[in-house]
Amino acid sequence: MLLARPLPLLVALTSSLHGSRIAMCATAGEDMLRQPTWAVIGDVLHPRKPARAVAERLEALGKTVVRVNPRVKPGTDPHGVIFRSLRDAAAKSDIDVVDLIINPRDGLVQMEHAAALGIKSAFVQPGAGSDEILALCEREGIAVHEGCVLRET
Repeated sequence: MLLARPLPLLVALTSSLHGSRIAMCATAGEDMLRQPTWAVIGDVLHPRKPARAVAERLEALGKTVVRVNPRVKPGTDPHGVIFRSLRDAAAKSDIDVVDLIINPRDGLVQMEHAAALGIKSAFVQPGAGSDEILALCEREGIAVHEGCVLRET
């Protein structure tokens, strides 16, 4: 698993079953930000929530964004573009990066879907991560970047 945080000199921290090592390279977050298709998971309808701002920022950068909110109620999405699960979203579009902006309990469920779908990159916003999510990503070979899209773009 690649676990990276923005550090001076673009040092990425990586870990493996045999311990940790430091590699001089672009951070995982920078690599992810180059990917074209993102699934933003969170309260993407609410105009004052970070998930909506992140989805809009990624679209402004030319990314294709699929919106996922496991709590969306039928009839609350006027445009019919919000998916209740990552599995549903992936049926409509190939996804390069999952962006978690949701509580860790729901995020873990969505990352289980990501692993089953073969998605290999997760951008985890502040407050959305957990030890369980990181362990799942390590087991499944999913690169993780803990950071904020709004600050890093």
